[in-house]
This record gives sequence, C-alpha cells and structure tokens, in this order.
Amino acid sequence: MSLVFAAQCPIKLNLTLRVLSKRPDGYHEISSLFWRLRSPESLEVCFDSGKDVLSVFGDDIPGENLVTRAIRHIRDVFGDDSFPPADVRLYKRIPTGSGLGAGSGNAAAVIGLFKRIYGGVKDAGLDLVSVGADVAFLAGDSEAALARGRGEVLEDLNGRPKAVAALFFPHWRSDTGRAYETLDEAREHGAARSVSASEARDEAVSVFGLLKDGRGIGLLPNDFLRCAGHEREYGEIGALAGENGALAWGLCGSGSAYFALFGLEDDVGLRSMLGAIKEEKNRFQWLRKILVLE
Repeated sequence: MSLVFAAQCPIKLNLTLRVLSKRPDGYHEISSLFWRLRSPESLEVCFDSGKDVLSVFGDDIPGENLVTRAIRHIRDVFGDDSFPPADVRLYKRIPTGSGLGAGSGNAAAVIGLFKRIYGGVKDAGLDLVSVGADVAFLAGDSEAALARGRGEVLEDLNGRPKAVAALFFPHWRSDTGRAYETLDEAREHGAARSVSASEARDEAVSVFGLLKDGRGIGLLPNDFLRCAGHEREYGEIGALAGENGALAWGLCGSGSAYFALFGLEDDVGLRSMLGAIKEEKNRFQWLRKILVLE
C-alpha cells in the first residue's frame, strides 16, 4: 500500500500593489499588502514510484512548473536524498497568468510537505524567492503581510480582512514580465507615476485597517491597472461590484483576474452581483470562471 502525502495549495491577493523602482539586478522593488487565501488547488505526493513524475490535472501550465523547481531547489540545498523520487499529482483550478501567485502556491505546498515530513527543517538555507516571487509568503504562516523587495521581505500583520473574495477570471492571460515592461514604458513617457516607499506603506496599512474592521474602500491601488488593457471589462466588473455593495475591488497582481470583496455578512450583495452577471451573460461573455473564497 502506497503512502500518499496531500496538501492544499494557497494563493494570495495583492490588496495594494505599488511598483517603486527598477533594481540593478533587473527586478523591480515592490510594496504590497498580501492576503493569503486557501485555493481550490491541491497536490498529492507519493514516494514509492522510484522516479520523478509530475501529472497535472485541470488547467495546463506553460513553461517550467514551479513544483519541479521547488523539488530541485530542496535537493540542491539539502542533498539528493532529502527529497526522494516522487510521483506528484497536481490538481489545477486557477488559470495561469491570473496574478494570484497560484504557481508559487503549488511550490509552497511542496515545501510545506517537505517541512512536515522532516519536522526539524526550517527555511534556513532555502532561497524561496529563487523558486517563485510569492513563495516566501505562501510557504509561511502569515495570513496577511506587508511585502517589500521582490515580495520576500515580509512584515507580518495581525488579523485578516473581514471579507469574502469573489474572483473573476477572463479568457485572456497576463504575462508578468510584459506587464512590468509596459509599466516602465508608461513611466518613461510620463503616463504613469510612482509613489514613495513610505507613501506605499502608509497606504497599505490604512487599507488593511479598514478591511480588518469590515469597512468599505472602493477601488484598491494597483500600479498595473492603468496599463493592463481591457479597461472596459475591468471597469464594468468594478462598477458592478460597487453597485452591489462590495467593500473593495481591484486587479489581481499584474493581472489578469479581478476581484471583489464583500463583507462576511453580506450574502445578499454577493448573490446580487453574481445574479446580475448571469442575467447579462452577453455583456460578461469575456469571463471564463468565477470563484468565491473565504
């Protein structure tokens, strides 16, 4: 009988996202408010196969899978015997390029399993940001955090937003590298401005305080929104969220998904918005999938 280890994969919402500057290493310095959510994705690992196998069920993943990268990084740090040949089954439900860090969440689940199996192992020696930009947060224990650097410099926050998240996935995908290039070009031509690190931090702290108290904000700050394209579609879904009493709404990371936050007791507003989308399906035919997560 095979022993199978199972894990749920996390995702994150950027409740604020400011791109501060381009670094000498070519990456960008960010300031963001991260909120961790439990996603519908999961994975199973069996070490009885004698060889590495990765099977993906659901949405396809173009390019290198971060699960493979996480396993390779563990072996590089702790030795080949630290993570025996594994048969990994990954159940994908989040479309790639959505801006939710789902790939990083898959990698974080693998790292979490590794630490569970080898109880004394901590993050010492692991360069989590080399696996994925959001892995450091998603492999940790924080529900919410202020993030700096590439997303790996974290300041834990107590509590969490009093909200339910409705996630709206379009038929298009976002390329993170291209999103940063577009933002850089917009700033070079004066079409977009940046805020200071202190302004970004104050903004994130204010947003977290309001959402933690269940108070409304409206459109949340995200530097990628103006250069993400699809202004009409994002504007329509945001306006509909506001009309139905959402606390806040905004773009997921660098795109392409959008989200709306409703109060924990506001089942009426959320159902009203979802009903309006169903009734006007021709208007919202650009939507591929909707998920509601608590």
